[in-house]
Amino acid sequence: MKDKNISKWLLGVCLLAPCMLGAQNLGTGNRLTGSNIRVNNVSVSQNGGYMTVGMDVCLDSLEVTSNQQIVYTPLVRTESGTVSMPEIVVNGRKQHIMYERGVDKGRFNEDAIVVRREKGKPQTINYVASIPFKTKQENYDVMIHEDLCGCGDILDGNDYGLKRSRRPLIAFAKPEAEAVKVRHIDKRAYIDFPVNKIELYPDYRRNPAELDSIINTINMLKADKNLTVSAINIHGFASPESPYKHNDYLASNRAQTLKTYVSRMVQLDESLFTVSHTAEDWDGLRRFITDSNIDHKAEILAIMDDASLDPDAREWRIKRTYPEEYKFMLDTWYPALRHSDYHITYKVKPFDVEEAKALIFTRPQLLSQQEMFLVAQTYEPGSKEFNDVMETAVRMYPENETANLNAACTRLNLGIADAAKPYLDKAGNSPQALNARAIYEVLKGNMDEARRLFEQAAQGGVQEAAENLKNMDM
Repeated sequence: MKDKNISKWLLGVCLLAPCMLGAQNLGTGNRLTGSNIRVNNVSVSQNGGYMTVGMDVCLDSLEVTSNQQIVYTPLVRTESGTVSMPEIVVNGRKQHIMYERGVDKGRFNEDAIVVRREKGKPQTINYVASIPFKTKQENYDVMIHEDLCGCGDILDGNDYGLKRSRRPLIAFAKPEAEAVKVRHIDKRAYIDFPVNKIELYPDYRRNPAELDSIINTINMLKADKNLTVSAINIHGFASPESPYKHNDYLASNRAQTLKTYVSRMVQLDESLFTVSHTAEDWDGLRRFITDSNIDHKAEILAIMDDASLDPDAREWRIKRTYPEEYKFMLDTWYPALRHSDYHITYKVKPFDVEEAKALIFTRPQLLSQQEMFLVAQTYEPGSKEFNDVMETAVRMYPENETANLNAACTRLNLGIADAAKPYLDKAGNSPQALNARAIYEVLKGNMDEARRLFEQAAQGGVQEAAENLKNMDM
């Protein structure tokens, strides 16, 4: 058996994009049977779980003897095997009489096209046939098998390539290693202090619940053998009423008091703690006002934006000019502006693949991107498990270019161009990202742009892009 490639093929005709598998005119001059049969207008399409193959088989130059029978069998070869389609049978005069008498009964597919060669006359067979073909993931070749003796032996004879489909090769990107995995927790507590006091009373008003929340959060991290708490910052805020200098004193010293209490309760070295403060939380007040429908909203915001006013003058002007609105703010929003934010920094130990595999869907925040990528390599690319890992990575690192690129690639691998686009937009301009964007253009049918991007990616050293270009040119 010998293979003869008799046609060009387009990367755009690929299993990733069944909508692009429309008829492709391969031109004239593709000859069989010692160049006496010409195959024109080969088309391959997929729809509704079927593959349809069409072609025009021109017999004008073919001469057959009266007893001769030539059989052509279109074949679809995939990685899973070969499927035969209904045959094209060309008989000489006597052979066709025998066929009509039933000599060949049962030899050919019931949908086979059987014709008698009309000697010396123009004659074209318009062939269209379909087979079930549900896969969207396999590469395939459409061939035609030539049996010149009419023996019906598919293992003997010549094979000619009519159409080739190759899925564009995806280039996933391996994330850079994270030397030290540093993570953070940011929370807010509303600790109540008596008016104008800096002493902390654990049982005062909301304090039992708020203090328990801080302490439990830190103790939970302490108890985890995978983690090491490395720093805790407590940042105190006061509200804008009263003189700024007094508020600065309250915010600073209340944060210090809270730090001393918490460090003692969690039994961590006090050197791990730092304290900072904001005298008056004008930013928080601005958010409340902006999100509200309060009267004179624009005017109050304008006073807040007046750079010529110091904080005390700003507050006094609002209070004097808009007393009703000021009273509403004082009663409704100011209490929430007195808060303590705490920022906890901790380090996470490195994990081997098996450890990471156990954490990927339960505590993914502990894993680096590289650890997630290594977990993904334990699954078949394109499998649900592989795609789930990549999905988790982009969820945990939503602004990271590598995570977005790999998430886009999982969708391109499924042929879902539009779903890949938001991730491609955040995937950067690495050679791997250019290869992915080229595949996106393939799926959208923009072959010239796809070729341009494949060329750039190949120049950047992406072997998959070079292979994709090679496939386009075959």
